[in-house]
Amino acid sequence: MADTWLITGCSSGIGRGIAKAALEAGYNVVVTARKPETVTEIAADYPDNSLVLALDVSSEESIRSAVADSIERFGSIDVLVNNAGYGYRSAIEESEWKEIERLFQVNCYGPVRLIQEVLPQMRAKKKGVIINVTSVGGVRGAVGNGMYSAAKGAFELASDTLYKECAPLGIKVLTVEPGAFRTSFYGSLKGTQKKIGDYADTAGKWHVENMVNKHDQMGDPEAAGRVLVEVVQSGRMPKRLPLGSDCVKIIREELQQRLAELEEWAEVSARTDFSEYGDTAK
Repeated sequence: MADTWLITGCSSGIGRGIAKAALEAGYNVVVTARKPETVTEIAADYPDNSLVLALDVSSEESIRSAVADSIERFGSIDVLVNNAGYGYRSAIEESEWKEIERLFQVNCYGPVRLIQEVLPQMRAKKKGVIINVTSVGGVRGAVGNGMYSAAKGAFELASDTLYKECAPLGIKVLTVEPGAFRTSFYGSLKGTQKKIGDYADTAGKWHVENMVNKHDQMGDPEAAGRVLVEVVQSGRMPKRLPLGSDCVKIIREELQQRLAELEEWAEVSARTDFSEYGDTAK
């Protein structure tokens, strides 16, 4: 029997690309979105190995229902793809609490809850793959994008820990870090209603009303879907996989800067050790 993929956020972009690639590869695929009518055409040509479900990752009831329906239809969930998410533009000080809470709910808390719901049956069979889609924004904070980076960064570190906890259980965890892709992400960005003039030349430039989406991003969401299916099929996957050459460049620069700063301040850091330990920073 073919493995079953449960994918969140399939209405557009990378989630849609993964769903199409997994179906074309012959897998059973649970194609989900908050509005299931937006994904029915993806599954239309695959009536025997697809299931379209409504799934709102901010709702515990919706998560439990989707997981139960998936297992009832296909018997198990072998690959979970946490892809659903959205962005929010504001300076940290401008960020509205209700928006921060919603941002974390969709980009971090909901996916973790879904993982908790799916893991028991993966543990029972000592087999499974969890793919968590974060962002280049989860690797480094960007001006005007701080709370989105915080939510994705939190999910990234949770995924890093999950990788270590699940490896002895036969369950693989892959963190996917996309760069800029030609998706509806930029058109669905939410923005703060609280504007502070002192940030006009920094975060203000990234307010939703000041952004122009030229639809010229380097990333191809359908290519991303094919690559991820190929990585899973290979049986060999990294802990983290940046998507897009732009993402690789940004992460490389960020890590180089962090390492240089670490070395520059290592002696100062070591001064906080008890004297009997000497300088362990070298």
